[in-house]
Amino acid sequence: MHWRTLWICVVLSNIALQAIPPKNWERPTPTASSATIKRANQALNDQFTLQGVIGSPIESDSQKYNWDANGPKNDKEWAWFLNRHRYFEDLYVAYNETADARYAEKIFQILEDWIAQNKMPPSGMSFSSAWRPLEAARRILESWDIVYLKLWDDPLFPEALKPQFLEALENHGDYLQNHHALYGNHLITEMLALLKLSLLMPEAENSSAWENYALTTLDKEYTKQVYPEGAHKELSSHYQRVVALNFQSLLKLLEQSDKQNLTAVWKPKVEELWRYFAAIQKPSGFAPINNDSDRENVRALLSQNGYEHFQSPETTTYFPNAGQVIFRANNPSNPPLWAFFDIGPRGSDHQHEDFLHLSLSYGEFDLLTDNGRYTYQPGPWRDYFKGPRSHNILLIDGKASRPKPNVATVPLPGSGYLEQDGITAAWGTAEFKNTFGSEIAYWQRITLLLPNCGILILDQIITFQHRNIQGFWHSSPENKISLHDSKISFQKGEQLFDLTSLNTAENTIHYIVEEGSTDPEIQGWHSYDFNQKQPAPTLAYSTQVNRPTTFAWLFSPSEENGSLISISENAKTLEINYQSNQRSYYLNIVLPDSRRSLTINDFQETVIE
Repeated sequence: MHWRTLWICVVLSNIALQAIPPKNWERPTPTASSATIKRANQALNDQFTLQGVIGSPIESDSQKYNWDANGPKNDKEWAWFLNRHRYFEDLYVAYNETADARYAEKIFQILEDWIAQNKMPPSGMSFSSAWRPLEAARRILESWDIVYLKLWDDPLFPEALKPQFLEALENHGDYLQNHHALYGNHLITEMLALLKLSLLMPEAENSSAWENYALTTLDKEYTKQVYPEGAHKELSSHYQRVVALNFQSLLKLLEQSDKQNLTAVWKPKVEELWRYFAAIQKPSGFAPINNDSDRENVRALLSQNGYEHFQSPETTTYFPNAGQVIFRANNPSNPPLWAFFDIGPRGSDHQHEDFLHLSLSYGEFDLLTDNGRYTYQPGPWRDYFKGPRSHNILLIDGKASRPKPNVATVPLPGSGYLEQDGITAAWGTAEFKNTFGSEIAYWQRITLLLPNCGILILDQIITFQHRNIQGFWHSSPENKISLHDSKISFQKGEQLFDLTSLNTAENTIHYIVEEGSTDPEIQGWHSYDFNQKQPAPTLAYSTQVNRPTTFAWLFSPSEENGSLISISENAKTLEINYQSNQRSYYLNIVLPDSRRSLTINDFQETVIE
């Protein structure tokens, strides 16, 4: 053996001997379940379930791992998840539960192969399967920490692999410090991994530099990426979870490292992220599926992280920066009513075309909903789930409204919030342009929570030319939508919600229920989880206008028996008559515009004899 090679081996061996994982560190081991053992057994055969899709990275001709494998759906996301090595946790749990050496040996086999094929990181920012910075970070946070904290002293750990592993860890630290994302939730994740690595490996040459850089960046990014009300600026409940869990991990890292001053600084910041999450949750405990999101169980997340005492408010909450209004009505004799109304910026990333979208739930009954993200692969399915036709909004002449800013420091112009006479209201204004960039129409949506009745939506279209109007009310897969002469019903089991509609021009509205359609266009699909979709009923409607017109939609629980009776408009004043629970109501409001906010002139209630 050449003397230089021998010297390198000796140095690496000494590093391995010096690398002793901190004794006071805890890496919780998840409880074994039949699903965990099943996934571990699949991994023994090099079959991995990533984002709901099972496949193998083994090349049939060479029987070697292909770390660029895109999986059965030829999806780059599958390759990225493959390189996170999250399946190490399943294998370790199975090993810890059964003491079967095959599970640990598979971890070491995969780790050795990956290091051999990806020994050195790129010299610059990479979006490769192995070295996108987010994947490097996820390895440190979710899988390689298991090897370092749980298996370092295991007799099955090959001694020759230890110095290679340590060198790879140090390479990860230098790479994350020098070639990380520039913004967004990725940057937060990458800096958290860098901090964790610095605390796990205090003996590393650049450990102090990693720690200082990570903490400084995390502090700056919290201020940049989080609104004062605790909403992460991507405005996605899925990435709110990612960011909240990341900062929760930061708090745990600081506590385990006995950094009391920093813990005191970060604790209220982390709590603010969870308070926002608690405030937006539906009566079922789940979050709205806004922008690129899956179904997130907020109630379970709060409990798992020690914030079960953070309860959702009893009344409506307005987040002026995020531009979100969470309507709430609690009637002891009926299920709680909840609605999510978007009157704010698009989100700094992962945005959908969903301005003025409304979701509505009644207890466990998700009446109106956003449809999720399903896929990131470009194509018709991505266009549908991200685009306007998958949201409860309007199109004019087949086009969505002009996009709003991605972030905002003040409420958007044309938006507002009001509490008056027992009624809670919020509104926003959208603009439409033609192909040449000229304004052709305005759309103002006002949502009102009516006491003892339901939700009233007013869609005011301002135009002076002939326009085609299309709109959608999307419901959950388990629901049914039925068309009747005077009402439209939304049903889940025995629960019913009625929709009545009127408009000031007395235009005929054409309705159709679509579910699981792909021809002539995709419509009526819902995605609870990434890579999973299923048919869901959508009430699509269309009409025409040639002058300013206001459409009124009243959604009312069947037990309230609410219905619209009449609607008229005169000089920006709108008069609405409706009935509910053997009572008639008269509502007179001044519509908002650029000079004034919405005002309730008169609100009267009369018992029907």
